[in-house]
Amino acid sequence: TTHPFRIFFDTEPAMQFILLVSSAFWVLIDRISAERLGDAVTVPLSRRIFTEEISGTTTEKKHKMAYYGEVIVGTPPQRFTVVYDTGSGNLIVPGSECHSMACLKHARFRAGKSNTSRSSVCGMYGGRPSNRMQIHFGTGTISGKCMADEICVGGLCTGAHFIEATEESSSPFSSFRFDGIMGLSLSALARSKDFSIMHQLSSRHSLKQPIFSVFLSSQEDETSEVTFGDAVDEHMASELF
Repeated sequence: TTHPFRIFFDTEPAMQFILLVSSAFWVLIDRISAERLGDAVTVPLSRRIFTEEISGTTTEKKHKMAYYGEVIVGTPPQRFTVVYDTGSGNLIVPGSECHSMACLKHARFRAGKSNTSRSSVCGMYGGRPSNRMQIHFGTGTISGKCMADEICVGGLCTGAHFIEATEESSSPFSSFRFDGIMGLSLSALARSKDFSIMHQLSSRHSLKQPIFSVFLSSQEDETSEVTFGDAVDEHMASELF
């Protein structure tokens, strides 16, 4: 069980600053000892403030903020808006086989329209390989199948595996403006290193450095962004050690 929405929905104090202030932070991905020959790209993030009702002895409303950007899957490209999430390691997008209300309200991946798409293995179940899986979140469930295709962020592309959702619970997914989730955690939290977009970009030397940095702003006149392969000096309060 994983919790991809932890960075936006949980109440751990360590994560609170992400939602409350303009900030920049960086995450080191699995270090690759070879020489870096790649690039750094920046993807703008959209911001949405929404209200979530928490039911208990009394109904409580909480105002929360989410940031999301774009990822491209397939050849020719199919575009999706995703939450870039540091609490998980997999890319999950709705699939054309999914007829849940949550999927029908969002962009769906059509494997038959991608020249580079192929089925992949999620893992071993009962001693046999399976391409199906189910993920339970704090307030919802996604069932899906594992696929492999060309995946691009900000113009940088790599072959990687991902999860194509075949069923999504209405709560909470039908209320989201973004289509899916792109996990950016260390590859240990992905199904395997093949599912980790950051590992694939780093191991193939597509990135200037094996890191990504995030700048989140609460100001309307300031663009939030995620930079793959570098940290943006103008958003840093001090030098990196």
